[in-house]
Amino acid sequence: MTKHPGRILAAALLLPSLAWAAGLQLSIQQVEMIRGHWPNALKARAYVSVVNASGSLIPGVPQELFRVYEGGNSDSSKIEKVETLEAAGTGVSIVIVVQASGAMMAIEEQIKKAVAAFATSLGEKDQVAVVDYSDSAETVAPFAEDKGEVAGKAAKITFTGKSAMLYDGLEQALSLFAATAKGGESKTLLPAARAILLISDGRDNGSATDVEKVISDALKRRVPIYAIGHSELEQDSLVNLEQLSRKTNGIYKAAAQVDDINKALTVIKDFINKVYVISWKTQLEHDGKDHKIEIAMENETGVLLKSSLMVRTPNFTDWIRVAVIFGSILLVLVLGAVVYLVTRPKPPPVRFCPACKRTQMPEWEVCLFCLKSAKARMTVQKGAAKGKVYPLVGKVVSMGSGPENSIRILDGAVSGKHAGVAIDGNKFEIVDMGSKNGVLVNGKKTPRRFLRNGDIVTLGMTEFKFESTVAAADDEAED
Repeated sequence: MTKHPGRILAAALLLPSLAWAAGLQLSIQQVEMIRGHWPNALKARAYVSVVNASGSLIPGVPQELFRVYEGGNSDSSKIEKVETLEAAGTGVSIVIVVQASGAMMAIEEQIKKAVAAFATSLGEKDQVAVVDYSDSAETVAPFAEDKGEVAGKAAKITFTGKSAMLYDGLEQALSLFAATAKGGESKTLLPAARAILLISDGRDNGSATDVEKVISDALKRRVPIYAIGHSELEQDSLVNLEQLSRKTNGIYKAAAQVDDINKALTVIKDFINKVYVISWKTQLEHDGKDHKIEIAMENETGVLLKSSLMVRTPNFTDWIRVAVIFGSILLVLVLGAVVYLVTRPKPPPVRFCPACKRTQMPEWEVCLFCLKSAKARMTVQKGAAKGKVYPLVGKVVSMGSGPENSIRILDGAVSGKHAGVAIDGNKFEIVDMGSKNGVLVNGKKTPRRFLRNGDIVTLGMTEFKFESTVAAADDEAED
């Protein structure tokens, strides 16, 4: 089973039941909430291990098999990337716990060399601390980026204690993680991935802390315990280390010989480096509340493996997002106003009476006042505007099809500037303005003449009747 993890995984992918038969287990070691800026104000990253029954990590699980469910959502969040911890380069926070009792004095130098070599082999972003325990538990070296400094302090550990307060030592190690990011928010100097490496014979003599509290605190803080068991005395207590690792989602490595300690540290380091790092776009609100996150492996036949935990998101207001939303709303309002102004119905143009310059009603060429007070007028008797009355006021009244005329005639046979009526007191003279079809007065083509009451004026296909309220024109109008 340990020689062919890929075959186990391949079988597990075919039927969900085979995953459990093969003893595969998926555990979420940590979830990191990363505060960013809009549009991705909050990102998420989970550190996940998939192991078989013997504790060996299953490598090469393809990204498409992983699913992330947030807050009870039945749809998986969009996973951006799945890679190993080593490839992600995010680093890991490791506390090395060493049993420094007299029972280990015979291999004191070998243990200190192994711890120093392990510390100095860590990556640039990794941070390491060292705790020892015997008659009491002490922090030998707090978390530091300078691995050489940590190795130097570890080299000064003395193995003279008479007791072995194992669980106090582990609780001391767990306390070093207490100052990490609150609520899952990554503002701490420590990498989010965590681990405790324990070198011990598994015995405990008088710890104030019991094993159940250690396991509970390790699970609460999502810190797996990787134990290396070696005893210079009886071997019975080593089983305690195996159970401790299994219950905290770590692994146990037996080191029957002293040289096996170095080998076990190498195996554990390789295991940690190959933990899966799953990154996705989280849809959770950044409200400072606890939210359930489930990570699963699924294929077409169903769920193979699943694990969940509660994660508290950071509480903050993304002012960039607020500004963008406010700006978008404002832009929509401005565009809406522009569209309304451009597309709204245009009111009819305000026209003024050419005679008195007062505002007139749209259907008249002059105002009603001038219509009533005019001395003469033209009434359409035949044509598109039949029945319409045009008062003759002012000095000149132009007639034609163009929009600039006082009397506009919508007639295809009428020229743009067809004719004009010159007004001089009580005299009204119609003049042809060079029209194409000429001006007819009483059926006779006339270049110009003074009009008499009742004359019929024809322009194109439109016929007007001239009506005057004054006396007939003088004798000059006869010809």
